[in-house]
Amino acid sequence: MVTSENALLNEMIKFPNELIKIVWGDEIEESIFERWSQPFEFSNDERSALIQYEGGPCSVLTTVQAHLLNELIFCRRCQTDWRQSSNYEIDLHFLNALVSILHLLSSSNKKIYLAYFNNEKEKKNLTIKQFHEQIQFYLCQSNIDLKQQIFSRLQMWKNSYGVLLFLYSCLMTKTIDLLKKEIDDETTLPLIDIAHGHGSQCLTNLLITGFATPHCFDGEKDISGLKLYGIRQQASIGFLSSLEIYRLMEVGWFLKNPKSPIWILGSETHLTVIFSREQALVEQDQNETPLKKSLKIFHKYDTERNGFISNNLLEQVINEIIELSIIKINLTLNQLKQRMDPDNLQIITESSFIKELFPQDKYQNSTNHQLEPLNGKPFVIYHYNGLPRSNKDNKVRYASAEAIISDYGYGNDTPISAVAPVQPGSYLPITGLLRTKWPTIELKWDNDLKPSLN
Repeated sequence: MVTSENALLNEMIKFPNELIKIVWGDEIEESIFERWSQPFEFSNDERSALIQYEGGPCSVLTTVQAHLLNELIFCRRCQTDWRQSSNYEIDLHFLNALVSILHLLSSSNKKIYLAYFNNEKEKKNLTIKQFHEQIQFYLCQSNIDLKQQIFSRLQMWKNSYGVLLFLYSCLMTKTIDLLKKEIDDETTLPLIDIAHGHGSQCLTNLLITGFATPHCFDGEKDISGLKLYGIRQQASIGFLSSLEIYRLMEVGWFLKNPKSPIWILGSETHLTVIFSREQALVEQDQNETPLKKSLKIFHKYDTERNGFISNNLLEQVINEIIELSIIKINLTLNQLKQRMDPDNLQIITESSFIKELFPQDKYQNSTNHQLEPLNGKPFVIYHYNGLPRSNKDNKVRYASAEAIISDYGYGNDTPISAVAPVQPGSYLPITGLLRTKWPTIELKWDNDLKPSLN
């Protein structure tokens, strides 16, 4: 009879072949494998910033970077300024970031696997076959065991295949069965794009939230009888996407409001990180008040995020509010139009909408109430891009900016001219992306830097 220990060993031996197909597809492109074959290496010009050699592994590097920053800039034990931390302290935060991600992925099965080479000597220039033949998995027996194994293998993470070994550790910990179950659209597989080599949205969501969904909206959606599953709950790290600017993706409340003010930014080709120490940037709970529900409907028709809708769209907004029994409306549609558009400008502003339907909540319950302490108050925001070629002088450093979020569009009385849309091309792409969360944000980058999303 096979013992449970032997059964576990057999299970571990079978997993890599299944992982290969989920990660790479039916065939591994050598050039893409080489781009992913890199260590976790820190910049000589910014101690806590990870370097990305080539395009491809940003889905792993940026999520580890984001978790590392969460450990670093909000560390209660740290005595020094976060940018002045020693290399030793940075290593500790880095290792704790790896632990945090693995804990996130093990929440359902409580097992954590670590991928490593059966020969601990540094490996370089392995073929694809040699690389996979030499991988073994260690099953951590406890949280203490996990930390000991992670910390004792610091040099392994910093050697040639550190990123891939951690990726496989994450996927083994999540388990093949759960990955297949959560990825409800097989067209999103493999996790690494076979043509361009970048990680899929499933992979990015997995490392941010612990769930491998390809969708970024909140909760569930029923599309013609097909049930799609999005983000289930608030995570420590957030996500914003430039695809939302073009209405090609919906990013929900959960990803826009993480527990910490750190967001992965997704462009069409790359992932970067934006972060701040200003906690007022994130809302700590999703209290679905009638105002918030109504504004979600209003925003659905404000497709250009201008802070107003056409007068003739008000009927559809009101009908949806009534159908969902959000609030009781006693006025006729014409009466509402007269009150919300007294100057007959043929538009309904968000502020007039709130003022008429929720006069008692005009300021107290605004969906962006978390920003009120920052209205007009400058704060510092930072941007990370791990690709040297995307940084000034090819040196990976954080770009910093003075940011201001004004109050118009959030329920305050504002002239129509103030909410007029910004002309395309008049601001940096990063500004447009950030406006999917903060429609009025303005940024002044230090030293006139123009941070790249690519």
